[in-house]
Amino acid sequence: MNGLNGRSVISVDDLSVNDIETIFTTADDIRNNWHSYQSMASGKILATIFHEPSTRTRLSFESSMQRLGGNVISTAEASSSSSVKGESLADTSRVVGAYSDIIVIRHPSDGSAKLVAEYSPVPVINGGDGKHEHPTQTLCDLYTLREHHGGLRGIRVALCGDLLNGRTIHSLAFALARFGANIIFVPGDGNEIPQYVLRRLEREYDAHIQREELGILSALFSSDGSNLEPTSVDAIYVTPKEPHQLSMSSIEGTSVKFQRSSQDALSIYVTRRQTERSNAQSQEGSYPVLNAKVLQDNNFKDISILHPLPRVNELSPEVDADPRSLYFKQAALSIPVRMALICEVLGLTQSDKPTHVKPYRRHSDGLVLAQSDFKCSNESCIGNLEPSFTSSEFEVVKNEDYKLRCLYCDIETPATYVGNIQSKIYYESTLLDRILPVVLPTNVRFFNSEKDANASGYRPLANSWNKYHPDNNKSPETWIEIVKDMAT
Repeated sequence: MNGLNGRSVISVDDLSVNDIETIFTTADDIRNNWHSYQSMASGKILATIFHEPSTRTRLSFESSMQRLGGNVISTAEASSSSSVKGESLADTSRVVGAYSDIIVIRHPSDGSAKLVAEYSPVPVINGGDGKHEHPTQTLCDLYTLREHHGGLRGIRVALCGDLLNGRTIHSLAFALARFGANIIFVPGDGNEIPQYVLRRLEREYDAHIQREELGILSALFSSDGSNLEPTSVDAIYVTPKEPHQLSMSSIEGTSVKFQRSSQDALSIYVTRRQTERSNAQSQEGSYPVLNAKVLQDNNFKDISILHPLPRVNELSPEVDADPRSLYFKQAALSIPVRMALICEVLGLTQSDKPTHVKPYRRHSDGLVLAQSDFKCSNESCIGNLEPSFTSSEFEVVKNEDYKLRCLYCDIETPATYVGNIQSKIYYESTLLDRILPVVLPTNVRFFNSEKDANASGYRPLANSWNKYHPDNNKSPETWIEIVKDMAT
């Protein structure tokens, strides 16, 4: 099997740049040769399992399959499924997979799509899992940007609105970074981009992150009637070896205002407040709004405007007819893009069509450990909601302290304590960098708290240990760096 044949698409991480370009090439061909695809999926069945409301994602996938000559079966809401009787999502995926050739899942729990892919006998596509990711919306966004601007590298994309709870934002940020675009985060008050997203952009995409004043983007706040303007915005440049001019001229302790020259391509990507996933506090304060008044500014005369929809009051209908507004075209282009994705996943464009599904495993370049007693701190994570069916794998990451990144929801939970499986002794995880000989990963067990360590039969390291192992004896490499080097 080649390419995407038989593979599930749960995260943007599941798609290489080549995979995405292949999807776009197929989408281009579909638009130019529509009739040649009309019976491509004849005899195939797509199942949509939607436990959250949807208009565009569910209908566009169902329309795409029907336009390919295939059939659709659907659970349009959780109340019409056996989940109301207590059926697990794992069991649902096994049953529905027996009825279909491909599944599209939308679910309110973060990481739920990964669980479905682990149990389904057919490929699974993530149609949105909680506030985690929405990779197929990202494909539609990238395709629209690529067509309008002629490419993705070097363009500036201002991601505006609810960056905390917006799954479209998270997937799009990672994809834009991979293609070498410049990302500017413009959050509403209380809706800032999660720190784990920023850390992943730095760690996995070599992103340069610096804080800038809003500059010309302050117009998005002066028009909402609140007269409240955030003082800064996180601007991320993803080419650290060739830093953007602003990052090169930035000096610590000074502020740089976001500006653009006439040669800089700029897109403003607007999102609504995710009220279904946010608390009351995050629904107050200033929020970026785009209306006709904003577009009168000469700085925005040749921008593009995108929105994943639905909108509420953050994007005025008065700009719908403006040629810079691409959001309805963006929604329409989801048909050829999702048709192309279905074709590639089912192997319909290849002669070597898959005979079985590739088992799903989340890709990670880091150190992944099974930690059965460690709990992800995200209460909305599917790992906490269906623990009997989820694996307990975490990626070990370190910033100032050690954390375990959940491979279902990506949330990084502080791993404050660690124990040695052989000696049954536990200590603060920061001491891993100082203990010699190096503790092998197979002997490491992380804990959320001292209480958990004691309950598991571990005893604390003697308090006098520190005075015999001062900080100046610390290795220049951290424990995670050493054990990763040992593995290679």
